[in-house]
Amino acid sequence: MIVAALLFQAALTMTATAPDEPLAPGEEAEIEIVLSVPEPWYIYAPTGVNEAQDMVETAVEMRSNDTAQYRPAVFPDPVPYGANEVFLGDGITLRQPMRIRFSAEPGEAILRGDVIYQLCKPDLCLPPSSSNIRVRVNVER
Repeated sequence: MIVAALLFQAALTMTATAPDEPLAPGEEAEIEIVLSVPEPWYIYAPTGVNEAQDMVETAVEMRSNDTAQYRPAVFPDPVPYGANEVFLGDGITLRQPMRIRFSAEPGEAILRGDVIYQLCKPDLCLPPSSSNIRVRVNVER
């Protein structure tokens, strides 16, 4: 298990950012999540093609909170890879649309979630894993 964890940590990096400017109750915005998966690794795109082959497709799951409501994440176009559709390389940008709740308390809030994925290369797939999303937003006073 330690070997798999080390392979995983070395293979995928992620950054997540939210808007810097204060957001008003009811305002819509996006969390930007950028993944980098170096060759020869890849992750499965959420197209249904991979899931039908029992692969874990990439997903964004935000945790419920009192500050924001979420719509489904928006993913880039996948790359065909044999019988699969994948994401690979640098700059894989996922967008998580959100709307600040009208009842949100003014001030700083932390929004949390996870990116779930299965990291593979041609000769090996690691068990499904996740990376934590943690971003700060400021709600207007």
